[in-house]
Amino acid sequence: MSSTSTEMLSTEDILRKKSKINLTKLILFLVLSAVVGLVVGLLIGAFAICDKDNSDGLFLKDVPDTLVSEENPDISDLILNSIDPERIESYLRDLTKHPHIAGRSRDFELVTLLQNHFKSNGLHVQTTPYDVLLSYPSDVTPNSVRLINASGSVVYDAKEHESDISGEPDVVMPFNAYSPNRLVEGELVFVNYGRVEDYDDLLRIQNISVDGRIVIVKYGKLFRGDKVDIAASYGAIGIIIYSDPYDYTGFKEGDYRVYPDTWWLPSTGVQRGTVFTGDGDPLTPGYPANNLAYRYDEDKVDPPLPKIPSHPIGYGAAAEILKHLNGAPIPNWKGSLNVSYNTGPGFLQNGMTIQLNVTTTNKRAKAENVFGLIRGTVEPDRYVLVGNHRDAWIYGAIDPSSGTAVIMELATVMGALVKSGQWKPRRSIMFCSWGAEEFGLIGSTEWVEQYVATLRERAVAYINVDIAVLGNDTLKVASTPLMHNIIYDASKKVPNPNPKEVESGRKTVYDTWLHVTNNSGLPLITTPASGSDFAPILQRAGITALDMSYAYDSNKYKIAYYALYHTEYEKFAIVKSQFDQQFLFHAAIAQLSGEMSRRLADSLILPFNVSNYAAGLETLRKELDKDYGASLKSNLSNYDMLEIVIQNFTKDVHDFETRLKSVNKNNPFALRTVNDQIMLLERAFLEPEGLPGRPKKKHLIFAESDHDSYAGSSFPGLVDLMFKIGTEPERWEKVKQHFSVVLQTIQSAGAMLRDVTNFMSETL
Repeated sequence: MSSTSTEMLSTEDILRKKSKINLTKLILFLVLSAVVGLVVGLLIGAFAICDKDNSDGLFLKDVPDTLVSEENPDISDLILNSIDPERIESYLRDLTKHPHIAGRSRDFELVTLLQNHFKSNGLHVQTTPYDVLLSYPSDVTPNSVRLINASGSVVYDAKEHESDISGEPDVVMPFNAYSPNRLVEGELVFVNYGRVEDYDDLLRIQNISVDGRIVIVKYGKLFRGDKVDIAASYGAIGIIIYSDPYDYTGFKEGDYRVYPDTWWLPSTGVQRGTVFTGDGDPLTPGYPANNLAYRYDEDKVDPPLPKIPSHPIGYGAAAEILKHLNGAPIPNWKGSLNVSYNTGPGFLQNGMTIQLNVTTTNKRAKAENVFGLIRGTVEPDRYVLVGNHRDAWIYGAIDPSSGTAVIMELATVMGALVKSGQWKPRRSIMFCSWGAEEFGLIGSTEWVEQYVATLRERAVAYINVDIAVLGNDTLKVASTPLMHNIIYDASKKVPNPNPKEVESGRKTVYDTWLHVTNNSGLPLITTPASGSDFAPILQRAGITALDMSYAYDSNKYKIAYYALYHTEYEKFAIVKSQFDQQFLFHAAIAQLSGEMSRRLADSLILPFNVSNYAAGLETLRKELDKDYGASLKSNLSNYDMLEIVIQNFTKDVHDFETRLKSVNKNNPFALRTVNDQIMLLERAFLEPEGLPGRPKKKHLIFAESDHDSYAGSSFPGLVDLMFKIGTEPERWEKVKQHFSVVLQTIQSAGAMLRDVTNFMSETL
């Protein structure tokens, strides 16, 4: 072969080389086509997005529809129609078989019962235990109130009039929790309801001081713990509290029937209850009572434990004591006992004294909260809380077990829908059973103290059903403004449980509620104060809250509270016979709670109406102006600024609601932004330093009065400072300072609602 031929490529090699070149070109062509296709696809997608929603924002094509889908209205009917009154009745019967005071065996049995109930319905269960200070009467030497004659003999012993209708070993005899263990003896003075104005009237009208004496006062008008603290502040050495039939029976209307023939209090009924004015474990204020806690000695607790001994008695015993009192009556202090209501001091019989012997002791014990959780599918880190407390002074068929039975039914119904695949809530729903509430909101307070950082960022709202049914006339609601429209809407969907009301054309819960409590064209919703577990959740964590019950008509029944409150007579039988024979009213509360919690959990945009907050602030301003306006205006040069900052807040609300109408609902980030603004609005009214003299009460708008832990007030810090202010210059400086805090806080809350990148203002 010649050299020329050897240098030439064979035909086969040439073909192979051309094949490689063509393959390379093909690969390059395919890659280029893919890039072009991707660019074209993105452009088409961009135009498709604009065509889809005609708004700026993100549309995530491959994300499940549930991320941006509206709530399913069919779930509402499924929940409402699944509530079973007979199941609720069964739950209540089981819950009230035995006494279940906090920290003792039956309470722990109910913890297990609820754990099992939540688990069996598919809920995730958690329990939070705390080591807290509780209080119990002596089992050996009962507390006593005795009349002693001049020779030292016992003329009358009040414990002979105290009931024990069941004889069960766990029935605690009447006592006031946390009362000091002490025996005192001396003269007795009657001081009406034991309010500040009653002591002042006693001194002004009859020139009687209670210094160094024992006082006897009626239950009602204010929290029993405040009665004890006020008595001590006036120098009393002991206090006896009784339930006058004027406030707890139908005597004044001529109805002399009592339990078990009706729901009125018998003469032997005694209202138990705590007299500690703080919330949470007394020994670990501000922090959870766990194994990391620092504990104060009992004499260094703040707020302090009660300083003087106290004890409750029935009105039968009170009549036996009051009929011996010397002195003259104050006319408007008269109750419904067949006695003169003399004020004392001392007795008609020379040398007679009253002896108060309190043997109650404080004791460390365990208090547990139980939670059942339905995990949200889209926003599991947003919690809708629904709860009530579990512990009772004795059987607690009304307070709190009627509410616990409702919570159990909700867990049953919602758990079944989730297990069957018919429903998965957008946000998490948490059912809460609080421990040791009766001793001072202990379980809920400790939980908030432990998890406040988490709760402030993630909790949407709290629905409290402390008592489901304490009457059968109408709905009773206390709520922050954000929740008003939610309860109104839910009550319009729930059928009226009262057949007579339906016959009168009032077909829904809303209709009767409006008929009984009409308040300028809407059903009455009161201001939340304290006395139940919503208080620490709202006042410390800033979580918007609502508390509701079916109740008696307060226009018809002029009583202090439901008559059998905290007595041994709160048994299942009285609920069945006198309050709710078919458990339809309990079912209505379950339906309301279910509809509200479903809507809070499922709505794409949280269903709070922020304009209600603006209206609520203006209502509170007018209330403040009516009560204290003249005095404030004459001492505060900037008093008119309150109206101005509320007007500015109202404008911020209006602007926010305008933007809300155009929010891109296909953009989950835009949804999260507006939902966070709505959810965090309530937190904007928290003051880190707390109310004046009450650092743990941080909500500037909603808190109880410092002089009555049951009653709310407009701008509670200001009202506290204005109470009996007189002309003290130092007090007025505190008023001026706190008024400035109120103004700053309302202005800051408005900024929460502004455009998130344009929230600052150049004006002062």
